[in-house]
Amino acid sequence: MAKDKPQKYSKEAFLNAAKNNNERLLLNVLLRDNQSYTKEDVEKTVKTWKNKEVK
Repeated sequence: MAKDKPQKYSKEAFLNAAKNNNERLLLNVLLRDNQSYTKEDVEKTVKTWKNKEVK
């Protein structure tokens, strides 16, 4: 049996589901308009950004 593909959501959906203003601001900066993301995509993007070395 084929595994279902993960559901993708818009940037706006993630912004609406953000737990607080700080999370909403971060997602607004990191995610692109008119693109769909899985929950895993967003978690990976945020984790990568948080672990990025400051120059």
